[in-house]
Amino acid sequence: MEVTVEELDRAVSRLRARKTASGLDGISGRALVPSLATLGDRLRLLFTSCLRSATAWKEVRLVLLKKEGRAADSPSAYRPNPICVLDEIDKLFGKIVATRLNRHLSRVSPDLADSQFGFRRERSTVDAIMRIRSLSEQALSQGGVALAISLDIVNAFNSPPWDAIRRALAHHQVPTYLQDGIEDYLRDRYILYMGQDGRKIRREIKRGVPQGSVLCSLLWNLAYDAVLRVFLLA
Repeated sequence: MEVTVEELDRAVSRLRARKTASGLDGISGRALVPSLATLGDRLRLLFTSCLRSATAWKEVRLVLLKKEGRAADSPSAYRPNPICVLDEIDKLFGKIVATRLNRHLSRVSPDLADSQFGFRRERSTVDAIMRIRSLSEQALSQGGVALAISLDIVNAFNSPPWDAIRRALAHHQVPTYLQDGIEDYLRDRYILYMGQDGRKIRREIKRGVPQGSVLCSLLWNLAYDAVLRVFLLA
């Protein structure tokens, strides 16, 4: 269960090249990375303690994305997919947990559905398009007809019920300590945002995953994995 030097180094290497806004603690990745030469061992102990006690960061800063040319006081002026700005230390911990989850999925339990291309290493939208092209060419070569239906999930990251994530973790036989840690990660979560009067508002959330986290993208994939495994009659 102990977080190793190698795990922390891999997580930091991905953080090093990114220039992102800081979270609630005000510490940017560019400021955090140089300090790890001194704080690395302490962070490993902190992350190991989090895994053992199943505790995680609870608050994120919500940022609304404004559409151009719209009045700021209009609800329609903002995109339906706001982002959550996380603390960089939270991101590091999430990357370590996500790496362990992915390793478990690929080696021990059933992996994610083969038709899932989003948020996965060595897969991209281009691969998904090539899969569709291959299927359509196969159907046409046999004298058949190929039809494609495109669906858009509104508020995709805000919608997954947490019970769906819990069921997926159990189905994939994720180690208990990781299940407990993710359970705590979901429990008592809050978002902070600015109201129209300029005051900070703190609100509890009870579904969805924060957009902008490697771990949360993986949890989204797990929640929707059962949907991609549904057998459709021809």
